[in-house]
Amino acid sequence: MKAALRLGVLIPCRNEAAVIGRKLRNLAQLPWPDAEHVLVIVEDNCTDDTSTRTRKLAAELFDAHSSHHLKNITVEVVSNDGRPGKAGAIKAGLAVLDQRVDLVLLTDADVVFREEALTAMEQAFAAERSLGMACGSQEFVASLSEEGRPCAADGSALVPAAGTYDRVTASIRTLESRAGALFSIHGQLLGWRSELNLSPHPGIAADDLDLMCQVRATGLKIRKLKRARFLEVKTPKGPERRSQEIRRARAYVQVIRTCRLPREAPWRARAQFAAYRFLPLAAPWISLAIAATFNWIALMNLPHPLAYLGLAVFVAAALSPMGRRAIRLLAVISIATRLESTDSLDDSWEMERVEASRR
Repeated sequence: MKAALRLGVLIPCRNEAAVIGRKLRNLAQLPWPDAEHVLVIVEDNCTDDTSTRTRKLAAELFDAHSSHHLKNITVEVVSNDGRPGKAGAIKAGLAVLDQRVDLVLLTDADVVFREEALTAMEQAFAAERSLGMACGSQEFVASLSEEGRPCAADGSALVPAAGTYDRVTASIRTLESRAGALFSIHGQLLGWRSELNLSPHPGIAADDLDLMCQVRATGLKIRKLKRARFLEVKTPKGPERRSQEIRRARAYVQVIRTCRLPREAPWRARAQFAAYRFLPLAAPWISLAIAATFNWIALMNLPHPLAYLGLAVFVAAALSPMGRRAIRLLAVISIATRLESTDSLDDSWEMERVEASRR
């Protein structure tokens, strides 16, 4: 029987005291493949008590003497002594893993894995040698238990919180994944073969897309794994979600302007990258052009009562819940594009975390 692949789970942390306990408890409860694994937690200039919590819980939860199923896992807590930022933290973690593992699994401190996540990742790479990178499948929920189990904060059943946009983009990811050409990967659970020697570029906020572009340049496949699921709390509506959406859009604009494929890449891959490079950024202008053309045709070619009726239908559609969501998305893209044109986003990455008990 062929030995299981060795996993190197990497968790960069910037002031994650509110969620790191949940993360470590979750990892300690999961089944790991039967091999020698390494768990690395990187502290990136934390100003809260992330360090104290991490070291205390790592020693308690991953004690090989009291947890037999975790006896093959080595835990290392290190500091990012290089360039501050997420790229620097990832580099510090990769330096610790070096050649000790077969797969690198990058994950965020605030997400929780489903039971099969780690084994599903290992099995997918073991079964398909042409697979260079894979990400998990995202599930948005209203809250998560502090105990690291896949349940709500109060211990009850999970409450799904995915919106229409989340479901549409999930479907697109599924279609791309079938062809091994996934573009919008999930950095919250992202795995790749360590032999690829990937490393994020400093100053790039979308480190996951940066790494994805590096794998696509090799010609290897990238997939989303259905069984490797992770849970993420959906940020409630309000200024915090708005700020998060704009930051993510800016990170996308930043990386998509620099990401390139080799000239020898298949035309389908180049067409896909071109679509992601131009269509999202042009969406606000395309939408305005379509709206203006529709109204002009109605006013110029229809009797006034019908023209006014058409305009009323158009306004009603724009004011509908789906229409308002579309306008909101277009506004975020427009703001992000404008901001990136004047001042490029840096790779500082601290997110405001709220204790699970306070959600």
